[in-house]
This record gives sequence, structure tokens and C-alpha cells, in this order.
Amino acid sequence: MYKKISLAALSLVLLAGCANETAKEPAADDTGTKDIANETMKGTSQYDSGGIVNATVEKEGENLSNVMIEFVDKDGNAITELDQLYGPDKDTQTSIDTEWLDQVDYLENYIKEHGVDSITVDENGKPTNDDLKDYVSLDVRPMLEAVKGAIGNEADD
Repeated sequence: MYKKISLAALSLVLLAGCANETAKEPAADDTGTKDIANETMKGTSQYDSGGIVNATVEKEGENLSNVMIEFVDKDGNAITELDQLYGPDKDTQTSIDTEWLDQVDYLENYIKEHGVDSITVDENGKPTNDDLKDYVSLDVRPMLEAVKGAIGNEADD
């Protein structure tokens, strides 16, 4: 009999503990505020040659946590060669000895660290920022438009 009462009491304690666990409020961080949810935003722009630029921007609170710039043709196929993006003018588009996709990676990281509005370009769309122009020599205007479009879509949500 004593075993049955002990088991019943133990069961009640376990049930009470489980019920109490599900009723708890979400934990607050060290500052006493709740965690801010991550956001993913998308934007699109286009090069004159028809190449489409898709930008995906992820934010954690107010900070950009990831910037991804992808290129596709009008049929949705990935663009992996510079001439697919710029057409016959591809040789005039890059003046530094860095693969163009590496330049895009550098630009993505720069935007994440400094923000898209910090980038200035010349009349050909090439960056004029001292800490950017030695690494990126592409026409970045459509890329910047796509990123700005993604960030601008945040206000529409």
C-alpha cells in the first residue's frame, strides 16, 4: 500500500513539474529584454544585358547578419560567367586581377559590415570608397539596388 501511495505522489510531482515548465515565459537576455527575431528580406534588380540580381538580406535585430547576392538569367538559370552578366562589354567591367564572384563576396561582406548606404560609385557604377575600390571593380549599381530593395521591403512587411 505504501508503494502505491509513493508512486501516486511521485506521479503528481512529475506532472506538476512538466506543467510548470510549459507555462514559463520566454527567457530574456542579459539586458532584461526578449530576443529579437531574425528577419529575411529579398530584393531584385537587373543589368542592361538582362541579367537579374537577387539579393537576400538577413537581419538580427537592427544589424545585418548576412547579405547574399545571386545572379540569374531571364530563364532563372544561374549566371556563373562574367559575359553572361555584362555581354560583350565584359572586358571593360573588371580592371583588377580578382575573380568577379570573389569581388561579389567582398562586396557582400562590406555591405554587412558598413551598410549599403555607405557605398559610393562613379559614373560607371564602380565603387569609389577607398577601402572598397581596390577589391571591387565591377558595376555594382544593380547589386546595390537589389540590396536596397530588400531592405526597403522590410518596411512593407
